[in-house]
Amino acid sequence: MNTSAKMKQNAWCGWFITLLVGMASGGFIATANPVTPVAKTPETKPAAQTSEPAAPATPRDFFNAGTQKLLAGKLREAEAYLESALASQSDRIQPPALYNLGHVRFAQGAEELKKGPAGKPTAERARNAGHAADDASRAADEALASNELDKMITSYIQGRGARKELKAAMKAVKRAMETHGSALNKWQRSDGDFKGTVEMKRQDRDAQQNAETVERCIARLVDSIREMESSASGMGDKDKELGEKLKQLKGKIPAADMPPGGAGDDEEEDDKPNGPKEGDKEGPTKDGQEMPISPEQASWLLDGFKLDGDKRLPMGQNDTAEPKARNRPTW
Repeated sequence: MNTSAKMKQNAWCGWFITLLVGMASGGFIATANPVTPVAKTPETKPAAQTSEPAAPATPRDFFNAGTQKLLAGKLREAEAYLESALASQSDRIQPPALYNLGHVRFAQGAEELKKGPAGKPTAERARNAGHAADDASRAADEALASNELDKMITSYIQGRGARKELKAAMKAVKRAMETHGSALNKWQRSDGDFKGTVEMKRQDRDAQQNAETVERCIARLVDSIREMESSASGMGDKDKELGEKLKQLKGKIPAADMPPGGAGDDEEEDDKPNGPKEGDKEGPTKDGQEMPISPEQASWLLDGFKLDGDKRLPMGQNDTAEPKARNRPTW
């Protein structure tokens, strides 16, 4: 690749990271670089001199409003307006509305990923926790067989720590799987939107390139989900096995020799099979909190959008005043 092509690709890649990371606070950012994408330009008409913008009434109004919300990073509102424009069955409005819906839903998927832990470190944590649990179980077997107090105490402390980390890793995997699943759903819809645009407008090369690009990101996401599933396999059985051995150790260690905190914290969840007891306080939840996109997520998303030469994920920078009329019906 020549120097000029590399500069253009790097410029595009830098913008894409800004898009993903900055969505919540700033929305889409456009520069004068020729490969920087922006949303399909709303149809223009003289602005009414009113204190508040009029509510959308026509398909064109809904398209304009949706595109403006997309540029502002208000994805839920953008989706609603663009869906209304799409439902109008207007041959002129449908292709650009569906195209921009593809961008809305891809951005929504990226936002979902920011709500949970990244896949790769979560999978690695699960594997490490599983290995530590296996080691602790073996140490417990040896200590029980020896019947030596010091060994049993040491093994008990080791097993309690390993089980605590195992439970935390299981929760992290569950949370990551939820957010990855939500992102997958959004990206599959984004892929369908771009493909639908191509069906309506065969000459739309941008939409075709976007569909191919989103599919590469979907493949990476599915790989991440499968890696987490594989690393988490058998964690529940390991937790149960280690818990039983800790109970055996606890039964052999005199109360006076139990380590601090050993009176029941390792079996805390076992003592509450039906949930928290009356009077227990619920801890703070992390649901709904946004987390910065991880370097790993940004990296593989970025790699998914590194296309040859000047290929990119554009949002119609070169489209002008209004969607072009098509020569055939939509459906």
